[in-house]
Amino acid sequence: AVLAHEIRNALGSIKGYVQWVHEKLEKPDPKKDGLSVALQGVSRIETLVNDLLGFSRKEKYRIERLNPVHLIQEAINTAGSSWKGKVELESKPGIRAMGDREKLYLSLANGIRNAIQAMEGDGNLRISAYPDGRWVNILIKDTGPGIPDEEIPRLFTPFHTTKTDGTGLGLAYSMKVVEGMGGKISLANRKKNRGAVLTIRLPRTRERDSE
Repeated sequence: AVLAHEIRNALGSIKGYVQWVHEKLEKPDPKKDGLSVALQGVSRIETLVNDLLGFSRKEKYRIERLNPVHLIQEAINTAGSSWKGKVELESKPGIRAMGDREKLYLSLANGIRNAIQAMEGDGNLRISAYPDGRWVNILIKDTGPGIPDEEIPRLFTPFHTTKTDGTGLGLAYSMKVVEGMGGKISLANRKKNRGAVLTIRLPRTRERDSE
């Protein structure tokens, strides 16, 4: 973690200088394009370092009774803000679960982002939340190409990714925090339709609010 912090601080200095030079150059200058590529590379390393720091730190949980549907809606608004395809949200009224709001939100946003990327610009994003015994199930379904069967067991392994621009830490972090909240997370191909489904299960609380 100390090394990651040092790398992030050094990157901040490099990024600041490269941005300054980039802004000073006029558009036709070929060096401006080169600096744009350099900035993209720095941002890529920044993302990797931030993900590594987030994954390696010891998490503190604030477990409370929450409305998962509200957090799903927030995650859709953030992670799916530029999505042009169809979005469906199905839920039972009055569902309540036990979990950490911020960590559940991050896991939902990551799952929604992955589903949208898998569909490559068009498709149907379907999210459902419903009680199942002592659990609340949250399903994020896409209509993408699905996942090769041999890849599924490895997708929650830190640094394993099938994306050219992925860090391989998103699903690993989601598994870490969902299990830390006393829940379960899994990923599979849909049985009847094209695409994949991410399932998050959280402990259910039976009391129902009037909201």
